[in-house]
Amino acid sequence: MSPPAITVIMEEHQALRAVLQSFRLHVEQARRNRTTPDFGALRALLFYADEVPAHWHHAKENKHLFPRVRERCPALRPVLDRLEAEHARGELAIRQLERALLAFEVMGESRREPFEKAAEGFVRQYLGHMEVEENYVIPVALGCLTEDDWKQLDQAFASSGDPVEQQVADEYRQLLRRVLFREGMPSSCK
Repeated sequence: MSPPAITVIMEEHQALRAVLQSFRLHVEQARRNRTTPDFGALRALLFYADEVPAHWHHAKENKHLFPRVRERCPALRPVLDRLEAEHARGELAIRQLERALLAFEVMGESRREPFEKAAEGFVRQYLGHMEVEENYVIPVALGCLTEDDWKQLDQAFASSGDPVEQQVADEYRQLLRRVLFREGMPSSCK
């Protein structure tokens, strides 16, 4: 049985993977059908891909998991440095993709191909990032961290009981449902 901290990471990755794959499918379907994509839906999916990792997921990895793994598994430091650098560059990457999406929306067909290339590159890079965490960092962490390390990580990754934190977590879960199933989205996003 995995430690609860790993379960949290994997559940958050699963949600983000679903958002990224939905984004990719929207883009591919519009290209295949030679139609304009649903820009509202794409913006909503990008909002989730920006908001949740930047303010929630990466912060926990950078603050809690990566330092502990660095301490116990020094050989993993270059990989963790690369992952943290990718976390830091994530905001710029998403802004560039949002700009490419906006350019396609307002400038039309001449901006489709640059947007599609940017979208595919972003999704591929992000999925690759999570794959490194899941298939390399987590297995190494499971092998090198102590029981006490896991107790502390489990506590750090669990809800703190802070009502504001719980409200934010609930809002992100609602947002995930909305962007994946388009419940309660404005009509331009359906």
